[in-house]
Amino acid sequence: MAELTLGQANRLIETALAKARELKLPPVGVAVLDPGGHLIALQREDGLSFLRVKVCQAKAYGALAMGAHSRHLAERYASSVNSEGFFTALNVMSGGMVVPLIGGVLIRDDTGRVLGAAGVSGARSEDDEACAVAGIEALGYPLDLPA
Repeated sequence: MAELTLGQANRLIETALAKARELKLPPVGVAVLDPGGHLIALQREDGLSFLRVKVCQAKAYGALAMGAHSRHLAERYASSVNSEGFFTALNVMSGGMVVPLIGGVLIRDDTGRVLGAAGVSGARSEDDEACAVAGIEALGYPLDLPA
C-alpha cells in the first residue's frame, strides 16, 4: 500500500509555488494532507496573510472529508441556499476545517485510492486550484477535474 511521502509532498509544494510565480500570483500557501487529514507538509510564501495558512489546509481537509475536490463543494455551496446549513454543520463537526472554496484537490493513485489532498490559498480560487493541479501532475498522479 503506497503512501504519500514527505519527499512527494515537498515536490508537490515546490511545483505549486513555481506555478504561482509563473502566473505572477500574489503570495500563496500550499498544504499537503494525508488521507486522514493530517498535515504532511506546508509552505507559505513571504507576505502571505496568516489566515491563508489555515485556508489552504481547510481546502484540502474539506476535499478529504467529503471525498470530492473542493471545486465540487464550492459549486454545491453556491447552488443552493439549503447548502448553508449543511456547510455550517460540517464546520461545527470539523472545528471549522471545511472551506467551500476552489483550491483543494484530491490526490489519487492509478486505482483511484485517495492518497491525500493538496490545498492552495492566496490568489483567485481558480488560480489556487491550477497551482495544486500542477503539483499533483508533477508527481504523475491522475486527475479527474473538468478541463
